[in-house]
Amino acid sequence: MRIALLGTGALGSVLAARLVQGGNDVVLVADESRTEKLQRGLQVNGLTEFSGILPLQTTPDGCDWLLLCTKAWQLEPILPRLEEWNVAVVACQNGLGTVDTLVKLLGAKNVAGFVTGHGAAQQADGSVLHAGEGYAVIGAATGAPTTSLRQLRNAFDAGRIDTALTSYLQGELWLKAIVNNGINPVAALAGVPNGALREGVLRNQAQAACHEGAAVATVLKITLPSDPWQRALEIMERTAENHCSMLQDLEAGRRTEIEAITGVIVTSGHEAGVATPVSKALLRAVRKRETSS
Repeated sequence: MRIALLGTGALGSVLAARLVQGGNDVVLVADESRTEKLQRGLQVNGLTEFSGILPLQTTPDGCDWLLLCTKAWQLEPILPRLEEWNVAVVACQNGLGTVDTLVKLLGAKNVAGFVTGHGAAQQADGSVLHAGEGYAVIGAATGAPTTSLRQLRNAFDAGRIDTALTSYLQGELWLKAIVNNGINPVAALAGVPNGALREGVLRNQAQAACHEGAAVATVLKITLPSDPWQRALEIMERTAENHCSMLQDLEAGRRTEIEAITGVIVTSGHEAGVATPVSKALLRAVRKRETSS
């Protein structure tokens, strides 16, 4: 199996490194603007130690799967290329909506989703620090995993990315989004690593945001595979020293994924008649920080 990967940020770099270490055939997909940097190689430290130059292609030609590790807001500009490439895609982004968009474009049989609690952060020197181990789940957009998806899961496992298969991807995507809604904006606004949310006022705020997201999912009749607050606590523990991606983005003056996470939960709650006051406040605060940076 040949695996292509688009988006070598923190998570993408960790996935690429682990997959290569597991003996898998991995190529990075990049346009000319990114090629020069990637030709210098990937450097991952921490829980994963990797330094190397991976093959580069401008398209995923010859690959069985494309791991899409870009930010959620970066999806729309690359949709024409994804349609042209006509390759099966695994959406690895935070938030909600990406899988649905890809299904409309490529068809359900060509789309899968991957969610994880691994924590990683880009460093000032361009390297990536893998700061926290976490769970991982992969599933087809609809229905049971295909043979090809099972083979991809085996490739992940070979790279020490212990990955469970699911036949209900929607539940996993919502669970991750609800957990992110509790952790990411709270930690980002406070400027603290994930572990700081385990006590005090920040814990209360994170827990309230999780409960609001769970209430929205309940009204929408989305079955969550586990309790969001307990999952959030597990992630805070495992990634206690990690700065979440939203905090990294705010500190760097970049756009965050708040709309795909908290924005979708707040909008869905409004449409379903579920109050989300804590999530609304977090959404407004992150938007304000984005526009002022």
